[in-house]
Amino acid sequence: MYRLLIVDDEPYTVDGLYEFLQDADLPEIEMYKAYSAEEALQRLDRAKFDLVISDIRMPGMNGLQLQKQIKARWPACRVIFLTGINDADYVREALRKGSADYLLKTEGDEPILAAIRKAIGELERELVNERVLTMAEARLREALPALRNDWFRRLLQYGIEENGLSQTKLEELECPLQAKLPVLLVVGRVDRWLSAMSATDRSLLMYAIENVVRERFKPIALQWIAVDESYFTLLAQPRTRTEAEEEGPDGTDDSPRWERTVRFAQGALDTVQTACARLLKLSVSAVCAREPIDWGDLTERSSSMRNALVVGVGDGNSMMLLNGGVAGERAARERDEAAAARRKERFGNALEGGDSIAAREALKDWFQGAETYPLYVEAYYAAANRLLRLANRWGVSERPEAGFRLEELMNIRAHPSREEAIRFLQETADRLIRDKRATQQDRAHYIVDKVNRVIRERMQEDVSLTALADAVYLNPTYLSMLYKQVTGANISEIIIQLRLERAKELLADPRYKIHEVAAAIGFDNPGYFARFFRKHAGVGPQEYRNQTS
Repeated sequence: MYRLLIVDDEPYTVDGLYEFLQDADLPEIEMYKAYSAEEALQRLDRAKFDLVISDIRMPGMNGLQLQKQIKARWPACRVIFLTGINDADYVREALRKGSADYLLKTEGDEPILAAIRKAIGELERELVNERVLTMAEARLREALPALRNDWFRRLLQYGIEENGLSQTKLEELECPLQAKLPVLLVVGRVDRWLSAMSATDRSLLMYAIENVVRERFKPIALQWIAVDESYFTLLAQPRTRTEAEEEGPDGTDDSPRWERTVRFAQGALDTVQTACARLLKLSVSAVCAREPIDWGDLTERSSSMRNALVVGVGDGNSMMLLNGGVAGERAARERDEAAAARRKERFGNALEGGDSIAAREALKDWFQGAETYPLYVEAYYAAANRLLRLANRWGVSERPEAGFRLEELMNIRAHPSREEAIRFLQETADRLIRDKRATQQDRAHYIVDKVNRVIRERMQEDVSLTALADAVYLNPTYLSMLYKQVTGANISEIIIQLRLERAKELLADPRYKIHEVAAAIGFDNPGYFARFFRKHAGVGPQEYRNQTS
């Protein structure tokens, strides 16, 4: 839908053009009127407009000055000048400043329709304009480092099952790694920041560390990931064979290449530590895996290696640990804990997203990792607490009709077997999601009912899409889409229907004159009301009154 504003200091011109365009065969347009440039600016400050039809000579601010204000607010807006001035200088000035068209009032109706259709065509073509695509591509290029870092952070947090992994994706992100090869994992940390350092200072120093790392790791393929303001992760691989062969001798067996890559990474990390201490005055610790790992193991392994840095050795500064160092004996337990945390997160995300199938699968996967009874109890109550928290937030637990069985939920002994407990949790999750959807649907129907009520109550006033959206606190475009989803009809169709119904009610009462009926449903001009009624009722207002009397 497009928004059109008609501006002229002659009310007769504005009203006449408004009525003419209402009946014209045009794409769906929401029209507004302004009887001065100042009133037009007030409307332009409240909402976006796509088209403006304006006079040039107006008191106070003329049309050319108004055009400048329009372009400052809505650069894509098309301005059509409809004026009585046939002056070549005005024409040149208007077109030079970006006017979509310049028409004389004496030219008639068809040129106006043609100008509007032409402007709408330009707006639609602009959506796929190559310039816009080029600008978007340039912005994407600027944002690529941040997008790449965010994607890898999600990969570390949720794994390849949630994030997806393919060579195509890595190439899109301009990452030098190969999806078909394992990776060498390094987790690093700035041991401490000076308390006087600002967040900006820390970001700059982390960027400096990245540059130091990239310089020292040049011989191998590397991806840097800034995890937070203190931690970073490195993923490394040998260069592809073609590149390696160009740089020096290399065999065809992958094992020697990986052994050299691991040794090189360990040595490079030592150099990085020294450089950071001397150049940046920062103590940096790192833990490096002893062997490459599969992409699918990144989440668990990076978590356990980070924990190794947290526990630490000695005073915890400038550490260089291998494969978890002295914390290696805890690696298996930490991987189990990280896997459980990941499954818990998947379950919570599925509930929040209203995906019953994903919630069921996440629960099933979660309990597969709980192989002992204590782990089973821990998993059960963690899932039950998550369900209870959402039930309270969504108000389900307070409604008896929702069938939320709190006593069973918080009593693991109410379920004789592990399988029955999992089934109960899955059914409870399904019930919660269904109830949330029902609540959302009720809310949508409530909004539709309120919109219809506002149309009936304000029929004499402004019942534009913008005014209706304000009444229900929604964006106009979203309200239009929501209304169509619920009712199957456009709001403009309902406005016509409700106006027609009210007009018929009033016409059936002989106490009301026809011009009073027109005013009661929002028509200032009885003639336009008569055309509207005949178009939608098949007969004129007086004929309808005669038939019903």
